[in-house]
Amino acid sequence: MNDLAIPDFGREIAALLPFLIVAGGGLLVMVTDALVKTLRKDHLSYLVLLVLLSVIVVQTTSGTPEGPVLNGLLLLGNFSRFFTYLFVVIGVLTTIFATGIFDRDGNYRPEFYPLLLFAILGMMVLAAANDLLTVYLGLETMSLATYVLAGGVRGNAPSSEAGFKYLMLGGFSSAFFLMGVAFVYGACGGTGFDQIAAALHSGSAPMPFLTLGTGLMLVGFGFKVAMVPFHMWTPDVYDGAPAYVTGFMATAIKAAGFAILLRFVLLTEPMLAFAWYPVLTVLAVLTMSLGNIVALVQGNIKRMLAWSSIAHAGYLLLGIVAILAPALGGPEMMARAKGIVEEGGAALLFYLVGYALMNLAAFGIINVMGTEPGVDGDQISRYAGLSRRQPVAAATLAVAMLSLAGIPPMVGFMAKFYIFSVVVKAGLIPLAIIGVINSLISVYYYLRVIVVMYMHDTAEDSYQGTEWVSVAAAGLLAFLIIYLGVMPEAFHRGAEIVFRQISF
Repeated sequence: MNDLAIPDFGREIAALLPFLIVAGGGLLVMVTDALVKTLRKDHLSYLVLLVLLSVIVVQTTSGTPEGPVLNGLLLLGNFSRFFTYLFVVIGVLTTIFATGIFDRDGNYRPEFYPLLLFAILGMMVLAAANDLLTVYLGLETMSLATYVLAGGVRGNAPSSEAGFKYLMLGGFSSAFFLMGVAFVYGACGGTGFDQIAAALHSGSAPMPFLTLGTGLMLVGFGFKVAMVPFHMWTPDVYDGAPAYVTGFMATAIKAAGFAILLRFVLLTEPMLAFAWYPVLTVLAVLTMSLGNIVALVQGNIKRMLAWSSIAHAGYLLLGIVAILAPALGGPEMMARAKGIVEEGGAALLFYLVGYALMNLAAFGIINVMGTEPGVDGDQISRYAGLSRRQPVAAATLAVAMLSLAGIPPMVGFMAKFYIFSVVVKAGLIPLAIIGVINSLISVYYYLRVIVVMYMHDTAEDSYQGTEWVSVAAAGLLAFLIIYLGVMPEAFHRGAEIVFRQISF
């Protein structure tokens, strides 16, 4: 018995090593900041980068064991590994952008670094969760750290307001989610994903309670991904938070939210497709339509991108709807269900990566150009003539805007193409048409930023330095945006392989 326990223990430690590195790194950063009084501002950033790069090295070289760990609370494999890479890369870029601002404005915030690591830890747990209690643990670990990050500019009223709004509304969404967990537990007799799947397939779970429970849980998921009507926090929090935090929230939190939403949809499909499909269809249309229409009239670039983020959540929801559609179709549709589900999942993963690249590039430049949160420095008019003052920054922001608009040969075009293609294959042609119309509407407000930068006279500029490291990082993202737009096939095939690994 003891001989068997030792290898199992070693396997679990090896499997959990990326999580332990991030958690230990967060504690190490806190202790270092408290005890070492001779630190320069960039020393903690170097330590955070070392922690995050160590996670990449461990996952790439160690052959991390796959399968359930911690008695099935976590399920590790290609899917969780994919999102860990995504979260870590976003964390690396966010650290670079934040450190540049700390060096420039003198408003040093050492608490940012451990909070960033703990937020990433929560996201990693969320993507690997195999139990509803683990989902809640990951959600709250991620959320509590992000609440503080959003309101982390001391003495700045808009930043404090953003953190407070995010905290209050996030608390309500967590309450809805927990109530939904209680209903699901009562209906299925357990909170593990395998227990829920067994109850669904056996038909023993009372559908009214299960439907109500998953509906309440959808409120919690919808809040994290900024889905209408749970989007109210997004414009104010994006505007009030520092730009480097806004970029992190717009990319990493949305990716984490869709990671768990996708897994839960696959868990409950096809038994609950009758309930999820019509609700998510309506919410997808409302989300992308409201996001794009309100973004048209925004004069603040951060608020414009906030509404844009809501619209992109609607496009991603189209992929979820396409995955659910075969369960409600006839025999011919059911025969093609596996192919549609796999294509829909791969399209979602590809879209999340492309969306992360686009928004990180945009917020990286906004961060370089920005001022303290909540002031007029984030007005689009301030970018007038940027192409003549800072041509590299202007070109990078232009690439990000063109990609967000879905204009070829950018990755945003291919991401939307894959999503709309699977929607058409699922027989949802009206939804695809609505998506294309919304994408065309969005072109106006994205191109407006480019017109201001390249065709308007130079405005008064409060830009205070080159910050070549941040601009270079955003420029690298712009290159990847073009590269994945021109050559998306290999990455898309990789996304299909990752998605096929999900099973219950």
